Amino acid sequence: MLISKRSRKKSEMFDSRFQDGRGGDFPLRQYLRCREDFSSGLLTALLFVAFIITLVFFTRAILHLFSAHGADLSPWYRRGALLLMGLFILSVLRRLYYKVVDLKETRVEMKLLKEEFRNQDH
Repeated sequence: MLISKRSRKKSEMFDSRFQDGRGGDFPLRQYLRCREDFSSGLLTALLFVAFIITLVFFTRAILHLFSAHGADLSPWYRRGALLLMGLFILSVLRRLYYKVVDLKETRVEMKLLKEEFRNQDH
């Protein structure tokens, strides 16, 4: 088992219980692991949505700031700020899209594991 996701070293102290398929309840353990991953991924997706909403409100505040106090500034400051905020929002939207795709894949895997576990009992 890797010590962390980015670590190249393996830890012999902490053997993973999901490492091999020994035992009759292996599909159930994998299903429970997928369910835990799905719930944490869903929370992450909700946080991305909240962050996008926050960035949209912040962009509106910047627009209001430029309209109230930036009459004598070059219009390129406003465009630059809007471009920067647009890039931030698109970046978070991209991450949200990949998280939703990952959640769909996890859901399909959960369905297959659940069917495998149910068919194992019969």
